[in-house]
Amino acid sequence: MLLSLFACDTPDTGDTAADTTPWQDVAENLPGALLSVWGRAADDVFVVGADPGDGPMAFHRVGAGWVAVDGLTAGDVWWVSGDADRVWFAGAGGRVFRGDAEGADLEAWVLDPDVTFFGVWGPGDGTAWAVGGDPSAPSDAAAAWHFDGGTWAEVALPEDAAAKFALYKVWGSAADDVWAVGAGGIILHHDGAAWGSVPSLTTVPLFTFHEGYAVGGVATGAILRANDGGGSFTEESPPYALPITGVHGGDAPVAVGAQGSVWFRTDGAWVADPRERPTYQDLHSVWRDPDGGVWAVGGHVSSAPLIQGALVYSGDAIVPALEG
Repeated sequence: MLLSLFACDTPDTGDTAADTTPWQDVAENLPGALLSVWGRAADDVFVVGADPGDGPMAFHRVGAGWVAVDGLTAGDVWWVSGDADRVWFAGAGGRVFRGDAEGADLEAWVLDPDVTFFGVWGPGDGTAWAVGGDPSAPSDAAAAWHFDGGTWAEVALPEDAAAKFALYKVWGSAADDVWAVGAGGIILHHDGAAWGSVPSLTTVPLFTFHEGYAVGGVATGAILRANDGGGSFTEESPPYALPITGVHGGDAPVAVGAQGSVWFRTDGAWVADPRERPTYQDLHSVWRDPDGGVWAVGGHVSSAPLIQGALVYSGDAIVPALEG
């Protein structure tokens, strides 16, 4: 199992300095918190979030404006991801949606109404993984489901992972190199055949994994970096960091968290953004576009109600305001 764990090796070089352009408030005080952001380009961005009572926050930037994503039924939508041909959404009530490249013509499934799916990801071949759990259960509720292109099926987890109440996010570099993280510091890897546990350096919840980095925390923030070529991680948690909930890894890592905190990995260490914080709402998810622009979303997400949605951007694009 461990032989193929780090096909997504993350070198200890290639970091980027913190951005210097001012943050732009694209949206603030939306009725529902924003929980996830993903896109293909600076003018092709999806943001999704909580349901304030009349349907979930869900918007797509198309060219010079924002349009609502139609067809997402009532309930919070926790994650959005996709590829060149499709977009995946997942959220409360066991719901998973698949749309075309524009997020339209949605297909919908209710896999298990007791499960909240906090993460969804597909390798681009029409298959997908959705992970989550039952937030009301104290344990034994973590779930992973796989879509083979036609049918969804729940997949067995290792005992230590199954004993947790939730997996939070799933991401991979290919169908045989898939990662999931969750409650209790659990880290899992799927090699195309089965899920296996990977030794973790923490017992705090890990909220997101992306391109070699896992982030989380409770009272303080945690960042773990996958070591090259083996089944282990190195702790890179910055001192005095607030809980960290979102990360975009790769060659220019950036992480976000509580009270609008933003961290860039510079010269092998995580450095707080020196600029004025873009918001004092909690930031839940971050995505870096192909031009280097940073998009982060959040709101009041530490407890219910999930309200006061925020979207901030740092980069060279001119981004129209999003008004919910």
